[in-house]
Amino acid sequence: MDHETEISVIVPIYNAEKYLNACLLSIQNQTFEKFEVLLVDDGSSDNSGKIAMEFSKKDKRFRYLHLDRGGVANARNHGLEMAKGKYIGFVDSDDTVEKDYLYELYTAAEKNGCEVSSCNYSVVKTFPDKPDKFSPVKIRKLKEGVYSGRYYTDHVIKDWSVRSYLWNKLFRRELFFDNNITFPSIYFEDIATVARLTFHANTVAITDKTLYNYYIRENSIMTSPKVEKINDYILSYGILKNYIAHKGELHKYKSAFFRFAVIIYFANYYNVFELHFKSKNFHGWIKNQHISNKNILYFASRKFKPDKDMPKLVQYALNPWDIR
Repeated sequence: MDHETEISVIVPIYNAEKYLNACLLSIQNQTFEKFEVLLVDDGSSDNSGKIAMEFSKKDKRFRYLHLDRGGVANARNHGLEMAKGKYIGFVDSDDTVEKDYLYELYTAAEKNGCEVSSCNYSVVKTFPDKPDKFSPVKIRKLKEGVYSGRYYTDHVIKDWSVRSYLWNKLFRRELFFDNNITFPSIYFEDIATVARLTFHANTVAITDKTLYNYYIRENSIMTSPKVEKINDYILSYGILKNYIAHKGELHKYKSAFFRFAVIIYFANYYNVFELHFKSKNFHGWIKNQHISNKNILYFASRKFKPDKDMPKLVQYALNPWDIR
């Protein structure tokens, strides 16, 4: 660990040329100065790599790292390997942060002796030919304060009053390295990872200051329907439950996992419908709903047995056009 680098910010980049400059400028203009930014270019085919390299040439705190296309989880894991900071943070390449983002998160963690700190955020909806609409989160959140790791983890698993986002949090590097925690190569890798990290934290500090701007754009990864997302949403639940079970603590989070299963059930009911609707093909819709429900019920039931490796789904949902 480099004692001059208190925070390592990992920015996975893939074809984000439209938004990357604004993102990196917002990080560069932080009031907190002892940080580094790991710009992990995941094989971009646009000008994202060029933009990132220019920042690294002008500001020594920015480091450019190039990878062949391997996915966002692989990019984050590579960033972790290269990180020097006492704390690890993550910023998505199409979002922005407020100027006190790092200062407030760092101060909350250091002042209270916490391994994790978290801040409030704005959901920014973008519309063609209209100003962006910033909406700070006002409901479904814990109050500002310090919480035990167990209490916070219970709420992270429920994914309700605390969301499993990476980007509004700082993590002590030991949570990753002492517990051999990396990101699985799936969609919703944050759901499968954040609670595993907070599980090992003694305390977590929350500041109610709105410091991160989360942009929702049409046709982004998280807003476009894909069959892999339907499968991986459930798999993230399985990975998380598998981990807690191996630690012998599953009984402490029984109600949280039940609540999360209910959320996934209703979310995937909509997700499966949307997948078929947008593909204009309802052939196999009922079959995919059944597959989704069967997987959720398996992980939520007593039939689920912890696996020493990555847990597997009972059956994988299929693309509408692949169903016969």
